[in-house]
Amino acid sequence: MTEHPEAGRVDPIAGDVRAVRRDGHERCGAGKIKAALERRGVTASGRRVGNIMRERGMRARTRADGPDRTGRGPTRPGSRTSSTASSTAASRAPAWPVT
Repeated sequence: MTEHPEAGRVDPIAGDVRAVRRDGHERCGAGKIKAALERRGVTASGRRVGNIMRERGMRARTRADGPDRTGRGPTRPGSRTSSTASSTAASRAPAWPVT
């Protein structure tokens, strides 16, 4: 079976994407890499940068990728995601009897 002629093609900006990502301590996503490339004078769409990243196994490092993280940020007592949020709403009920 004959391979597609573009199957082995290497994108000419792939090296630039890798360099920007390395300079950003591998924290940058496609949007920030695209903006950094534009500052360097390289024009590329966000989709193209994202495709290059995906093909090469790159992904932006997030807060959840750090040690001892579950992917959720800490919750404060009384916040909407806190387990105590529903109990605090009940304590705000009026103190006088309602007839």
